[in-house]
Amino acid sequence: MVHYCLTIAGSDPSSGAGVQADIRTFDNCGVHPLSVITALTYQTATDFYGYTAVSEEEMKNQLEPILENYPVEYVKTGMIPNEKILSMLLRYVKKYNLKVITDPVTLSSAGKRLSTENMESIVEKKLIPNVVVLTPNVYEAEIYSHKKILVDGFCDVDDIIRAGEVILDKMNENSDSISEIRQEKAVLIKSGPIDEQTLVDALVMYKKEGDNFNLKHQLYKKKKLNIDGNVHGTGCVFSSSIAAFLSRGNSLEKAIDLAEEFFNEKFQHILRLSDEGKVIDLTVSEQKMKVINEIKRIYNFFSSEKIFSKLIPEVRTNISCSLPNASKKDEIAGIEGRITIINGYPQASGNIKFNVSDHTARLILTAKQFDSSINIVINLKYKPSLIEKIEKETDLKLYEFVRERQPNAVKKKEHSTMQFLIEEYINKTGERVIPDIIWDNGAKGKEPMIRLFGKNSKDIIKKLKTMGKLLN
Repeated sequence: MVHYCLTIAGSDPSSGAGVQADIRTFDNCGVHPLSVITALTYQTATDFYGYTAVSEEEMKNQLEPILENYPVEYVKTGMIPNEKILSMLLRYVKKYNLKVITDPVTLSSAGKRLSTENMESIVEKKLIPNVVVLTPNVYEAEIYSHKKILVDGFCDVDDIIRAGEVILDKMNENSDSISEIRQEKAVLIKSGPIDEQTLVDALVMYKKEGDNFNLKHQLYKKKKLNIDGNVHGTGCVFSSSIAAFLSRGNSLEKAIDLAEEFFNEKFQHILRLSDEGKVIDLTVSEQKMKVINEIKRIYNFFSSEKIFSKLIPEVRTNISCSLPNASKKDEIAGIEGRITIINGYPQASGNIKFNVSDHTARLILTAKQFDSSINIVINLKYKPSLIEKIEKETDLKLYEFVRERQPNAVKKKEHSTMQFLIEEYINKTGERVIPDIIWDNGAKGKEPMIRLFGKNSKDIIKKLKTMGKLLN
């Protein structure tokens, strides 16, 4: 399944902020990026020289094809240069029932205005009530709450929370009381300095618990890093990561938790540019490129042979590959949307990205707990005749997983079958080496499946060649 996320923001030629940073963040978070530009900015990571807003017609001509052709649910907004662009944006938000995550940016990191004068009051009145998540920094939170937060360079946590509650009420201004609230909403005030060494992100949200919406506060404390000057585009990266994790089906609270984790990890890697500007390094690492290339090699072989279309199951095939010491799903890459059949050949539905696979990723993570050499898993269509031939004619090691043997607790617990599958094999055989193939005959609502394990692309391709010969 391909997850889509739309950014509506200004274009930044330095790629440290704006639409470009949002797109790179979406890619890092495993969603397919869509983009609409509100303004062309003229800037570097250190200096801002001005901007030209797009016209209403240009905005409309960008939005309509995207929203008519792609199933967009979440949209991240950034730079909104004037009221006409905001009105056009809100028209499409309401028409397509979009859920909006807004970084209410008013100034560039160089301190220059990104909108017409008095745009803040228009945003407060018209946009904020239509937003699901708002991510102001302390300065912006003061503007929209009309409360002083920063005193002598520091914030009191209670003042941040109170400002958040005021803003949250503005986001729910169409509701007279909590009992009338119909949707989870959140404001997250970023980077409040509470002492010399500590910053805090303060979350204030209405969380749905049963049939009720309850007010919740949460603090994300972090050490202040010793970085001289501003890092360009941090607000864009943070808010777009929330939008991306929401697009992947996470709850609002979980998406914010994941975004905090993502941002904190990325903020450890600052790229210093030649003009002394600083941006968050969203470049794919050399290690991750190796993983992507491993999947490419397997996919290029698999998709070049028509015979392998016989091994595409109804749920479709994925090829997942992990970093050597992977311990979580975002350290595993796969093919976005999986592999289907087009014109008789296996064909990828999307690009190779990290954090887009689920079942095969969990298989790798569990397998690596017992056999660290396992880095790749492919799910394939179960064919009884193929399993019989593999047993009789090859030296590939197989294991049958019988779903009926699962305890009821495992059957009922979501995402637990893959872990049980591996653990049962280890406990039953006493082996610490994962077999080449673990297969099962299916169950009610569960398609029979072959799972092919391997150490690297060369190992997997060799096994696929063996299986391909048996299919002929």
